[in-house]
Amino acid sequence: MTTDELKFTIDRVARERSELGIAIQREMASAKGMTFTAFLRRRARAWPSRTALVFGQRSLTYGELLDCVDRAREVLKARGVQQGQSVAFLVSNSDHYVVWYLAVLGVGAVAVPLNNRLVPREAAYILKHSESVLLVTEPSFDGIVSAVSADHGVSPSRIVLDVQDASCGLGEGRFTGEPDIKESSPAALYYTSGTTGQPKGVVHTHGTLIVDALQSPDAWEFNFPEGRTLAVTPLFHIAAHTIFYPVFFLGGTLIVDSYNTEATLRLIQSRRINAFFGVPSILLLMVEKAKALGITLDLVRTVMFGAAPMAIAKLGEVQALFPNASLVHGMGQTESGGTLVTLPGVLAIDRAGSVGMAMAGVEVAIFGESDEKLPAGTVGELVARGPNVMQGYYRNPDATHQALRGGWLHTGDLGFQDDDGLVTLVDRKKDMIIRGGENIYSSEVEQVLLEHPAVKVAVVVGQQDSLFGEQVAAFVVVDANLPPPPATELADHCRRSLADYKIPVTFQFLSEVPLTATGKVMKAELRKTLGPYQRGGATR
Repeated sequence: MTTDELKFTIDRVARERSELGIAIQREMASAKGMTFTAFLRRRARAWPSRTALVFGQRSLTYGELLDCVDRAREVLKARGVQQGQSVAFLVSNSDHYVVWYLAVLGVGAVAVPLNNRLVPREAAYILKHSESVLLVTEPSFDGIVSAVSADHGVSPSRIVLDVQDASCGLGEGRFTGEPDIKESSPAALYYTSGTTGQPKGVVHTHGTLIVDALQSPDAWEFNFPEGRTLAVTPLFHIAAHTIFYPVFFLGGTLIVDSYNTEATLRLIQSRRINAFFGVPSILLLMVEKAKALGITLDLVRTVMFGAAPMAIAKLGEVQALFPNASLVHGMGQTESGGTLVTLPGVLAIDRAGSVGMAMAGVEVAIFGESDEKLPAGTVGELVARGPNVMQGYYRNPDATHQALRGGWLHTGDLGFQDDDGLVTLVDRKKDMIIRGGENIYSSEVEQVLLEHPAVKVAVVVGQQDSLFGEQVAAFVVVDANLPPPPATELADHCRRSLADYKIPVTFQFLSEVPLTATGKVMKAELRKTLGPYQRGGATR
């Protein structure tokens, strides 16, 4: 595009998003007193015979989905679940996950999705901190659940789902009536890592989740009722509220599966998928496999990606795999409901590198160290405010105050806005590592490494990786009086306390680490010593 054409396009999108923001305010006014589930139900009653949800060979129409949700709500009610109580989920991607998640919100309880790659120590902390009275799980997680109880003394009541059961394991009961609930009532607790090493529970209300369903389809360009959207990224992630659950608001079909490169390519073909979300590492794996198989996915209309950086040089290959698709890049965080800004597909190539402009109803800015607004082109912290922003951190008022000071969500990401309002990120204030869309905080890994008797100092940073964006790299100073442990021993040590994606793939042993005059570790200097991660290379 020419400069004038780019300017015209950016102005048009900004104007459309501003107009949509006003429409969303009107829609929210009509949704007061509704649970997120009731909000979806109000829309879904208009198309009861459409296919809503597909998993494997099973499918549910909207009428059947609502019926399953009602029966699950009756089971929850019979188990004594009260409005405002927390119910945790340790369930793989399936139709059951969707049914029970909506059922929990539908009785006015609070859903607590657990990352299904957590080890018992991590899961136990979240179950205890969230005060979950019930755990919805499945037999494949029996080992973790038993260890949580035996080793950590956390034993909530359980509902164990049989994912092979087409009836969702439900009886014949019906739940009548909708709870009268405030828009500001908590609906979900999404746990995200913190700089202290302990995860924080992000409180989203029924109001913020409803807003997500209103904002996301236009921002991510899947706003078509005939949408057939594939969910292979985990449903426990906040992205489910940005991409997947809004499909029901539109009357589309959500196809749920777990990611496997070749199987996912075949599923997109066989199910005639036309909207797809993936983190960049997934898209790059699909590109390579599709080349080998001679596959082109020309029915896909929208490819959404985010949660990790995408190599600009690879965008052409992604476009070649999805030749008729709009490539939409976006950025957000758990605290914002998953999205803050998106880059319209029409700008995907011309403005590659930018994460886009504020979605409808959201205001973004760049702040300096004293929370002053910075001029265009100046690097500072990305901040945002809007109806999709979290209520706060559960049982953590200090962290809430810090994150939401002045009425703005402080993202911890460094970047700048250009004169057109497009945001470009350049770094992160916090030492967070993003590996394939999974957030990893260095302090948590460092604390585990320091539990090894031979480790005196541990510093963890991100190492560039062409596939996953980043990998975890560790710099270690060992006790001079003890033999240095093999890198494999340290990795095994980490594996006992951390999910597998958090385990360092590179270890470097140092006699000392560089420090500033005030005694802080100079992580930037250590990062400079790392080249790109070499897959298949030896851990040092």
